[in-house]
Amino acid sequence: MTTSSVMFVNEGIFGVSDDAQVPMETVRWSNGLAAPMDHGAWVLTGINTGLVNVTAQCFDAAPPIEATDWEEIVEVSVRSIAGDLRINSGYSITPDDLPLLNPQGPGWYRMRVHASGRSINPDGVSDEPVEDYLIAVWPQEPAESVVIRSSKMIDEALLANADATPQETAAHSTPEPHDTAERDRRADVRARLLRSLQDD
Repeated sequence: MTTSSVMFVNEGIFGVSDDAQVPMETVRWSNGLAAPMDHGAWVLTGINTGLVNVTAQCFDAAPPIEATDWEEIVEVSVRSIAGDLRINSGYSITPDDLPLLNPQGPGWYRMRVHASGRSINPDGVSDEPVEDYLIAVWPQEPAESVVIRSSKMIDEALLANADATPQETAAHSTPEPHDTAERDRRADVRARLLRSLQDD
């Protein structure tokens, strides 16, 4: 099922969450686009305040990746505790036409967040939607967050959060790898990101 709506956002975020208290102390901002928490997640917009286009899709299993029309794509694991996982603005102005994303009930899901237009009016106000989001969700056990299509905004967020403390990462569903080769690979990726950002 695919459903679209125009949604109001404020403070540069909208939510994918149950009707439950938001566990802000567990939020993990690392990729700068999708920020999972102990349950639910935030999606970070480019604008600070205004309207964005949001499309929601619910699947029984992972759909093929369709990256053609999107500037940024990340996947994160998201947990539903109350069984009513929905896209919401975090305010009373939330579209009723966006569907329940977890018809299978409480548990773990995979969320693929697609975005375009986040760099058009960063931290600005937009009365007309200039940003598009596609949120695809399906049941899946928790797994490491993955950047499928990156951007300068995502690269900068990954770099800024590369040195998170053990306390900050303790609540993550995906721990740091114990394998030395994987740690070295990640360190190399971070170094290349830093060089590319300095070259811009």
